[in-house]
Amino acid sequence: MADRPRQAHRTTSECMTTISMRMQVVMALSAAVVFTVVAVIVGLGVTDYARTLATVEAKSRLESLRARLDLEASALETIAARLAASESARVSTVPTGSPDPSPAFREWLSQQPDERRAVWVAEDGTISLSHGDAADAAVMASLAVSGATARHGLIALPSGPAAIALSPVGDATPAATIVVAEPLQTGKILSSDLTTTLIGPDGASDTDEDWSPIAFPEGYSAAIADARDSLFVIRATLSGIDGRPAATVRLEQPDPGLARGRLWLVVIVPVALGTVTVGLAFLLGMALGRSITAPIHRFVTYLQEQGYLALHGLRTDETVIVEQGIPGDFAELGEVITDLMKQLRVNQAELLEANEQALAAERAFRTVVEESPELKILVREGVVEIANPAAAHFFGLHLGDLLRADPDGLFAGVRFFNEAGDSVDFLEIAHESDGRARVVRCLVDDQPERWMEMSVAFIDPEERDYVISARNVTEERRLEALREEVMSLASHDLRSPLTVVRGYLDILEKPIADEQREKAVAAARRATERLEGLLNDLLDATRAERVLAPQVMRPVDLGELARTVASSLQIGALQTIVVHAAEPVTVLGDRDRLEQAITNLVGNAIKHGPAEGEIRVGVSSRDGHAAVTVEDDGPGIPADQRESLFERGMRGSKDTPGMGLGLYIVRVVSEAHGGTAYVEATPRGTQFVIELPLTASDSTPG
Repeated sequence: MADRPRQAHRTTSECMTTISMRMQVVMALSAAVVFTVVAVIVGLGVTDYARTLATVEAKSRLESLRARLDLEASALETIAARLAASESARVSTVPTGSPDPSPAFREWLSQQPDERRAVWVAEDGTISLSHGDAADAAVMASLAVSGATARHGLIALPSGPAAIALSPVGDATPAATIVVAEPLQTGKILSSDLTTTLIGPDGASDTDEDWSPIAFPEGYSAAIADARDSLFVIRATLSGIDGRPAATVRLEQPDPGLARGRLWLVVIVPVALGTVTVGLAFLLGMALGRSITAPIHRFVTYLQEQGYLALHGLRTDETVIVEQGIPGDFAELGEVITDLMKQLRVNQAELLEANEQALAAERAFRTVVEESPELKILVREGVVEIANPAAAHFFGLHLGDLLRADPDGLFAGVRFFNEAGDSVDFLEIAHESDGRARVVRCLVDDQPERWMEMSVAFIDPEERDYVISARNVTEERRLEALREEVMSLASHDLRSPLTVVRGYLDILEKPIADEQREKAVAAARRATERLEGLLNDLLDATRAERVLAPQVMRPVDLGELARTVASSLQIGALQTIVVHAAEPVTVLGDRDRLEQAITNLVGNAIKHGPAEGEIRVGVSSRDGHAAVTVEDDGPGIPADQRESLFERGMRGSKDTPGMGLGLYIVRVVSEAHGGTAYVEATPRGTQFVIELPLTASDSTPG
């Protein structure tokens, strides 16, 4: 701890030295950059001015070249006009059709040099006679067809650029056109002081990269310039008589921007001035850096020593030392630093206290949320930020999988239904609940049906931040339905035996014969026994899921169990009970609960079957399950009533005593053992079936 101030002081000194050096370097570099930029601008300006003058001179050269080429084309026009005049007098005497060239024209054409081109083009575009390259003749003929008027100019023939002239044959309506062309010399230097070269029309383009367009004289379609390889080059495109480029003129001269007379202005002077300026800026930066780093060093030392105390909320009584003679801005900065340090200490102390309170509140909030049995999910910016274990259990996921998840993706696998049975989605629940709880039925794959009391409270108007709360009310609804059902059953089925008992008690109060008294007592006893049976059934119904659950799971031979039940019930039954169990069928279960289920099925057949009929009990194995079937010779059960027979309180006939709990108990016991219970029609009557999983040894194919 004692070395910390010395280490901080050493670090501060190094920082100040670095700042001073950087300031000197920055000022020197800034000066160098400024003068470099100025020198470049001056050099570029001088170079651009020199090139502008060269461009003006080149423009006049282009005008002279165009005039000379135009003279060559004008001379060809004179030749073509003379030939056309001599031919016009002859073709005027031709009665009809396109005239042929005269012998005089043929003789003249045979005397022309090989490089000259000449064609006789009929008014329909047919070449009657030509001299020179066939491809050139075709182009010349197409030019004659496009406009039969006397004119001259330049054109790009397949063999190269050429001067051309057209003259029509005939006065009123031209009968033919004479076209004469003279190839221009390409690749030849036309002048010595400013190199001028004539090349083909494809030798330049105004879209070439790095070339700049310039003003061009009349007779040209484009002109570009560029400085490369110490040369200033101008390329201009001559316009042809057909509107297309006819040739390209290339002008070359030494780059005027790098002339020896201007080298000192472009290079030497800026370099010298820049060197002097950099030296002066370095010295100025050194002096300025020393005057600035001293007070900054004191400020930094104060901030290092007192800032550590302020960050921990401790008192900072010292003030920063401000020497006399320093600039007023530094003195004001020292006072501001002192005030800010004191304010930092106060704010930091309050912040530490508030942070401790916030942490305590967050821990308490998370404890309440995590320990709450209700589903709690906080959604911020469209993702789950907080979720409790109850929410993870609801979705069948790990708690870590919920965090940062998309709520739409979470609820995609949940199907919601309102109390009327209509399907609703999560957003509909959120908007219709308006922060209030709404009861919905929830279905999730591989999970039992649940009734949830849900509410969604939006935090922001854009509905991206909200809290989802849900409470499982499945058991409450089940108990409420059971309470209503018990009250209905009790009020309906318990009233009858009580009425009977009350009636016989009224009879016993009167003087009657002993025989009648005994009958009344026996009838009252039977009514009380019936009442006792109804109460037992009622108790079984209210706690069926808990009482009828298997307690001890052991291997049970269903065939032996069915024979035991049949023999015990045969004594009081009018029907004949027959058991068919050819082979042992073993399941894993609670023997008492399974015996109760089979007894209820056989007893139900005894109550509802005909007195002289037969009750058939079968035990077999099929498709990996054990099946216990009970069939009687009764009239059967309508198809629309079969699914509801195993519900609590359902009775096959209103005249049959009981509370309608026997088949309900059969279903509860079967499902508690992992099986099912159902009824199916047979040709002889009705058959009730209990299916249970076989033990491993019996389910193996053998």
